[in-house]
Amino acid sequence: MDESLLKAMKGVVDDLYGHVHRVSDLAVALGKEMSLPRDDVKRLGLVGILHDVGKIHIDPGVLAKPGPLDDLEREHMRQHPEIGYAMIAEKFDRRVSEAILYHHERYDGLGYPFGLAGTKIPVLSRIVLVADAYDAITSHRAYQPALSTDFAISEIINNSGTQFDPGVVEAFVIVIERDGIPTSQPGARAKERARVFKRLTRPTREKAPTA
Repeated sequence: MDESLLKAMKGVVDDLYGHVHRVSDLAVALGKEMSLPRDDVKRLGLVGILHDVGKIHIDPGVLAKPGPLDDLEREHMRQHPEIGYAMIAEKFDRRVSEAILYHHERYDGLGYPFGLAGTKIPVLSRIVLVADAYDAITSHRAYQPALSTDFAISEIINNSGTQFDPGVVEAFVIVIERDGIPTSQPGARAKERARVFKRLTRPTREKAPTA
């Protein structure tokens, strides 16, 4: 791992450094639950950490904008998977770089940058999308405060088959029910448990972040 990349990422946006490690931890847990080969689980750990590396070259004013992005800003933001891919394609395993390139593709084909759908999206990307969405919803962002764990889980379940791969969502539910949210930070293991699932049928009001 290139520590200079992590340091640069830490300076781009508040909590980006923490965000990528949380995404990595959850992605690894999902990969293990889905019985992925050991090498792919290791790749997930790396993809989770590096998935937002392209944001180093996104305008800081766009990253920190406290409100909705306009069309030009949104297009600029959506370049970060391709920028990240270009940054690491010659440094890491092809599956790692491709997982970063496709980590904002949606299961229904409405994602970016290429509009891939279903199993045409690498499974590592499909897993990181779920882990990234969960952490984005439950973390403070410039455009919204952190939302509840209950809401985040219900949003992921409600978007199974559209935004998210149903198989990954199934693994996510199992991991959350059994283990809570995994984290490698000492003494900080999350305590969210199955209690939240009693309220998952409530209508949702907010839209899950996609960037």
